[in-house]
Amino acid sequence: MASEGERRVALVVIHGIGKQAPLRTLGAFAQGVVRAAAQEAGGPVGTPVGTAVAAPRLLTERLGGRLRPAVRLERDGRGDLDVFEYHWAEHSVGRLGALEAFAWLLGVSVAGLDFRRQVPYLANGASPRRLAAALGTQLLQVIALAGGAAALFVAFLAVLGRADTVVAALRRAGRALPEPSIGEAALLLTLGCLVVTAVALGRDLLLSSLEAARVARRHGGRGAWAGMFGPASGGWRGPATAVAGGLVITAALVTLAARPLLDDYRAAAAALLAEPGIATAALALWVAAAARRYLLTHVADIALYVTSDRVSARARTRRAILDEGEALVRDLLAAGYGEVYLAGHSLGSVIALDILDRMARAPGAADDPVLRRVRGLLTFGSPLDKVAYFFRQRPEEGEAIRSQLISFLHGVRRRPGLRDYGPYLAAPYSLPFRDLRWWAVHAPGDVLSDRLEHYRVDVRVRLPVGNPLRAHQAYWSSDRFFRVALEWLDGEEPVLGWPA
Repeated sequence: MASEGERRVALVVIHGIGKQAPLRTLGAFAQGVVRAAAQEAGGPVGTPVGTAVAAPRLLTERLGGRLRPAVRLERDGRGDLDVFEYHWAEHSVGRLGALEAFAWLLGVSVAGLDFRRQVPYLANGASPRRLAAALGTQLLQVIALAGGAAALFVAFLAVLGRADTVVAALRRAGRALPEPSIGEAALLLTLGCLVVTAVALGRDLLLSSLEAARVARRHGGRGAWAGMFGPASGGWRGPATAVAGGLVITAALVTLAARPLLDDYRAAAAALLAEPGIATAALALWVAAAARRYLLTHVADIALYVTSDRVSARARTRRAILDEGEALVRDLLAAGYGEVYLAGHSLGSVIALDILDRMARAPGAADDPVLRRVRGLLTFGSPLDKVAYFFRQRPEEGEAIRSQLISFLHGVRRRPGLRDYGPYLAAPYSLPFRDLRWWAVHAPGDVLSDRLEHYRVDVRVRLPVGNPLRAHQAYWSSDRFFRVALEWLDGEEPVLGWPA
């Protein structure tokens, strides 16, 4: 417990896109900070909690209209750090379709090549090389999205063009299928049960081994902590392997007994796949299903949230998210925390900044001493550059007053634009959070996030992950990221960054 005069700090972590289970963000961030604090104290990665750093304490606080769990980290000389989670996913899950999300994403990518509005802004103060890289990346995104959609459309047209031959192939395959006897049907049923059971057991064995090895590597390697279920699973791994082997042998024997029947099924399937229309349709459906899954898990939440300025039904969703988020932050300030920090991943960074924008528009906010206790913002994997220019309302050429109103409503730490408002230029105004410590962490391979050119960021930190398939989630598994998070909280300089 922090003694009198020590810092009492609250950190609110806001999750990003996709299906997010409650408390997962809080647990992952708290564990990462504990590991980073242990390393900071001089202990190795696998140092047990309670030796290098104090064991975390679990507590609850009534904040933002509900009881919220928290993790308290006690750090010598630095007071208590209470880590909270803002889980907003309940407000928006399942509200936007894949086609809407794709149309939004394509429109956003095309807008990035706007030579009247966007390109001059990026070119202002940027080197030709950096400008060319930014425009080239945007162009590749447009080509990939439009080209992928066009390829799927052409594939389905090709299948429709061969509809007669596809139907004929299906009929031939149906006639070629054998009619199993009762004994043969029993063999097939037994084989199916054996295969499903063996695959399920083998999958569990493989995943448990891989997960235990991954956890052990993060905590010092061989002999280190291998996860909550590592010791227990080690005891049944041998018997489970023996059972799985027995299932495989039994399945092989049943396969031999049913081989003539299986050969007939295999011949019918081969003839069916030999028809180009069938193979094309199967591949196109698989690609479409994978694209739909990606859009719903990675894009739909962003599209729903950031287009809410234009659509009233979605505006209610966004209001609900911000109402609860603002209430949480204000209750933390009222609870006596000397410092409050916000950390947001992906769309969570957009929500964090929108909460600050909301608080900045309250009467008297510019000089409110209470708001000065909101000390820091940490964004990682953030799409805020896209939000700043592409996703909000886009005023027409002559809408000078409306344009300034939109900027005023979303003005916290925004860089000034290049627009000429002519005779409609509004009087200057001030906003709070001018001294907020804003650090932005970005992985070069993270295609959903940006470098945040549109904002006055204090420190930009590069996380060296170039793989686009894993970069957006790589922050959570990076010890370097959590060391940076501790330095941000403690007001230190980053270990790795580029000039803001």
